[in-house]
Amino acid sequence: MDPTTILSFILIFWLAIYFIGQAIGVEKLKERGIDISFPFFFMYRTERLNGFLTRVGKRFPRAFFNLGIVVGFIGMGFAFWMFAQNFVTFFIQPAAAGGVVPLIPGITITGPYVFYLVIGLTVTLLAHEFAHGFASSKDNIPIKSSGLLAFLVLGGAFVEPDEEVFENEATPQSRMRLLAAGSFSNIIWAFIFVFILANFATMMSLAYYPPSGAYVYQLAPESPASEVLEVGDVIIGLNETVISNWTAVSYFMVGALAGSNLTIHTLDSTVSIILAPNPANETLGYMGIYGADYWEAKPGWDAFLGPMFAFHLERIIFWCYLINMSLALFNLLPIPALDGDKILSNGLRLLTDDEKKIKYTMWPIRIITLLIVVLSMILSFIYGKGIF
Repeated sequence: MDPTTILSFILIFWLAIYFIGQAIGVEKLKERGIDISFPFFFMYRTERLNGFLTRVGKRFPRAFFNLGIVVGFIGMGFAFWMFAQNFVTFFIQPAAAGGVVPLIPGITITGPYVFYLVIGLTVTLLAHEFAHGFASSKDNIPIKSSGLLAFLVLGGAFVEPDEEVFENEATPQSRMRLLAAGSFSNIIWAFIFVFILANFATMMSLAYYPPSGAYVYQLAPESPASEVLEVGDVIIGLNETVISNWTAVSYFMVGALAGSNLTIHTLDSTVSIILAPNPANETLGYMGIYGADYWEAKPGWDAFLGPMFAFHLERIIFWCYLINMSLALFNLLPIPALDGDKILSNGLRLLTDDEKKIKYTMWPIRIITLLIVVLSMILSFIYGKGIF
C-alpha cells in the first residue's frame, strides 16, 4: 500500500471520529474527559492516571530526582557544546558538519523512517510526561490534570502540574526536580535501548539464525547501486568477500576506491557496478545503499516471523534510543519554552535572590544558544544536510 493511500485512510478515520464526536456533542464528551473538538486531535483526561502518577511518584526516593538535576546540568552543558562545535564545523569543514533538522514526519522524515519516528516519539513522550508526574507528586505539587492524547499518527501523554503551586509555593529545588525529570527519564530509557541493541543478536537467537547477509532497505537516487539493486535485495558477497551482516559491508567499503569495479552477490543474482566518488571523500568508493543485518527465522518461527520482523524491531529500538536521547538533550538547552531554560534560571536562584542579575545572566545565554541552533538549521538547509 503506497504512502498516499495510507495517509488517505488515516485522514478519513480522523474525520469520521471528529464528525461522530460532533454528533454526540462536544460538551457531553468533555464531561467524560474526552476532547475531540478539533479535527485530527484526540485528548482523554482521566483522574485514574492522576492517582497512578501520585502513587508511583511517592515511592521514588528524592535522591533519584536530585540525581536528575545533576544529569540535567551535565546534559545541558554537553548539548550546548555539541551544538556549538557542530556550528563551528560548518565554517571549518562543512562536509563534516551534522545536519540540524527538526523531526517533521513526511517533510524532514519520509519513507519507512516515519513509521519508526512515530513509535519513537510516542515512547519518548510517554516516558517524559510520566516522569514529570512522578516528580510532581514526590514534591507535593498537585497534578492539575493528566491523560492521553493523539494527533494524526502521533500519540503521547500530558501531565499538567498545578501552575500556581509550582510558581508561588514550590522551592527552586522542587521546581528543578520536576523540570529535569522528563529529560532524565528520556536519557535513562535511551541507555536501556542501547543495552537492548548491544544484546540484540543474543535476544533474537531464540527465533532466528545469526545474520546471513545485508538487507538493502533504501537506495540513494542516481547512485551506482540504484541501477542494479532493488529495495529488499540481500547482499551476501562483495567481490570475493563473504558478507554476513551490514557491518561487513561498511568494513569492505573503507578500502574500496572510487572508479573501481565491484561485483555484488545477492541471494537472487550477481551484478557489477563502477563505484562513484564518495561525497565525503572523493577518493573512496560509493555504492549508494542503506542497509541492515538480514535475519532468517528458524523452523517453526518462520510460520509467523519473517526477516523483516527482526529488521523493523531493530530499527524501532534504534529510533527509540535516537529520539529519547536527541529530545532529552535538546530540551535541556537554555532556550525559552524548553525545560533547560527554567532549570538554569531556578539554579541561579539558589545563588542569588536578585531577579535582575538572573535576567541579565539568562538573556545572553538564551540569545547565544538560540542563534547557534537557528543558524545551524539555516546552514543545514543551505548545505543540503539531512537527519543522517
